[in-house]
Amino acid sequence: MSDREEALQTLQEGLGYTFRDWRLLEQAVRHRSAAHEQQVDSYERLEFLGDAALSHAVGAMLFAAWPGAAEGPLTRARAALVREATLAEVARRLGIGDALELGSGLRDGGAGPALLADALEAVLGALLLDGGWRVFQSTVRRLLGPSMRALDAEQLDRTEPKSVLQELAQKRAWPLPVYREAATRGPAHARIYVYEVELQGRVLGQGEGSSKRAAQQAAAAAALEVLPPILP
Repeated sequence: MSDREEALQTLQEGLGYTFRDWRLLEQAVRHRSAAHEQQVDSYERLEFLGDAALSHAVGAMLFAAWPGAAEGPLTRARAALVREATLAEVARRLGIGDALELGSGLRDGGAGPALLADALEAVLGALLLDGGWRVFQSTVRRLLGPSMRALDAEQLDRTEPKSVLQELAQKRAWPLPVYREAATRGPAHARIYVYEVELQGRVLGQGEGSSKRAAQQAAAAAALEVLPPILP
């Protein structure tokens, strides 16, 4: 067994799931830099799916675990569980960094927190396609359950810009903020994302970062700076 096959096997053991379609797992740990060099698919589509499904699964998990919690604490708790730092730590425990397939420009630097978090979402997206919703949901509960139980509803971070902006919109019965990718800059191994956030039909902020999450948080922070003067 090659080192790569061994790393993928270790990842499956950590997930507690054996993929029927091995190609899905291989794609889930293939960064766009490696995909570009090989002219094959990267994990980005799987990351998109995993991100959406993870948010839903974590929301359902919190709804069941915190029956008396109001919408605000639930929103902040979900944000704490799906934030980059939390997902990157789960990815490290699973050994995703060892399984990642990176392009030549990234191999020396290794995988940072943003890349690990994205790859975890891609792996979960692949797991959803291969195993279905019940397997996905039970895996999320197992991976993020300890982090959820460690949360204190009264001490949750209230300064995370995306959570604060969403909670503000919910309190005023506005449509939820919409984040859009406005631009990307730089090579695949040092990509910079630019995101804008729209609220009430207006673009209120723009931000950039080395990951999509970081750029969205920066955009939300910019929006919060201009919100007070325009509040009705």
